[in-house]
Amino acid sequence: MLTCQIDRTLPVTVLHLAGELRLGTVHQIRAALIKCLVECPEAVIVDLSHAEVPSPVALSVFGAVSRRASEWPVVPLVLTASSPNIRERLEPVTRLWQIPVHASLEDAIALAALHPPPVRRAKLALRPGTIAMPRARAMVADSCREWGLNDLLLPAELIMSELVSNAVQHAATDLVASVVFRFDLVHLTVSDGDPTPPRKSSGYPPIGALSGRGLLLVDEFATAWGCMPLEGGKVVWATLRLPA
Repeated sequence: MLTCQIDRTLPVTVLHLAGELRLGTVHQIRAALIKCLVECPEAVIVDLSHAEVPSPVALSVFGAVSRRASEWPVVPLVLTASSPNIRERLEPVTRLWQIPVHASLEDAIALAALHPPPVRRAKLALRPGTIAMPRARAMVADSCREWGLNDLLLPAELIMSELVSNAVQHAATDLVASVVFRFDLVHLTVSDGDPTPPRKSSGYPPIGALSGRGLLLVDEFATAWGCMPLEGGKVVWATLRLPA
């Protein structure tokens, strides 16, 4: 049995794993890691001090998630294990994916907090209705003005509008819109309760069509965008890079 406990009370997010890391628990670990990462914390530290690793193959989940995190949301993943045996088993994965490993949680937290990147964020829970889009647009516009990102205000508004509109139209569930400014990137995300990933049209619809342009516009204006599964749904994300 494996338990995953998330601690957000520290300067960084800590995921405590206790129990056996087996192939059968990889999905559980991955879901917990993504749940931590999508909030764009300063870093995510995985504490393995109370974990057992009867199947070293299960450790590949950290490499897979680290690879996804390097694309979005660009959040450092750090591992900590007090057992020398577990650190030895981690070595092939951490060397390949260049994931830092520390012997104690205290050391990992101290080093991760030495030079934390400034992170600014805003979040809004929305019901799936006509008011969702203007409320999300207003949140993005207010955030961009407050953070001095006037050059990105219009494309950020447009992208958020399309992400929310797509969620309202196709997911029809409660959703959460967020905007995060980290490093030189603005992250725009919309999570909903429908696991079905969005599909981009193969081309622009004919003049007069009422739908079909949303993700094409996101694809045109965003630096990058994608979709990640969440437990009970998904998160669709897009990033905008500050002009040089």
